Amino acid sequence: MTTEKFEKINSLKNRIDSLNDMKEWDDSFIEMVKTDFTYNSNKLEGNALTFGQTIAALKDLVTPGSHASSDILDVINHQEILDVVFDNHRTEKISVENILQLHKVLMKYIVQWEDDGHYSPGRFKMFENATMLSGGKIYRYLPPAEVPDAMEALVTAINHQLTGVDYADINRHPLTIATRFHQQFLDIHPFSDGNGRIARIFVNLILLKTGFPPIFIKEVDRKTYLHLFELSQKDILPMQEFFADKLLESLDVKLDFVLQAIQSGETAA
Repeated sequence: MTTEKFEKINSLKNRIDSLNDMKEWDDSFIEMVKTDFTYNSNKLEGNALTFGQTIAALKDLVTPGSHASSDILDVINHQEILDVVFDNHRTEKISVENILQLHKVLMKYIVQWEDDGHYSPGRFKMFENATMLSGGKIYRYLPPAEVPDAMEALVTAINHQLTGVDYADINRHPLTIATRFHQQFLDIHPFSDGNGRIARIFVNLILLKTGFPPIFIKEVDRKTYLHLFELSQKDILPMQEFFADKLLESLDVKLDFVLQAIQSGETAA
């Protein structure tokens, strides 16, 4: 992350904190963020719902049955997780148990799975998984037998880093810690399905825990995002720069919201 972006991120956060009088969230802002995050994260995975259809699905008070379309179930389950994460982000743990539990909620219906033979919500993968890189090379993720130990090591390392957060040090900054988690989690690819969404949820949990708004990766950024994941397999800098740009966007949105709230309050007075 460039020093200039790093300094701007901290400056924006400090300004928001000073204007917002230590109040982190407003209900209307939370709902806006949840909807945007749910729509964008699922869109990256090929969800066909429009933004309007996503809002309609999330506003439906009737709990859908397993016969509902996978696209609808994806956004509703994702929102259910976000309700937990946002309401309890200060106490919500970054643990293997919590990762498994959130995956169980996210992927609970068999219709959501690309291959129903791999249906295993809340359980680590039983079969090897791989992807094709842009150059045509097959990249194999960590073998199933190695996943439990790798996930324990990742969680232990991230929690240790969070005890030593330093906003003035790029290497110990929350965004860097979140980027490390994202890259290492997706290198492991611990589940047969749902890996990207779980990774992005925990990236944002790390940011929430350290006083930042969540970041959104939009469908228009999909090719860039996937390419940067490849480039960051040895050095996280490319993804770190990308996440820094996304965090700046989110901070600008949060600042605008706070300023509008202040102006509305002054007008009402």
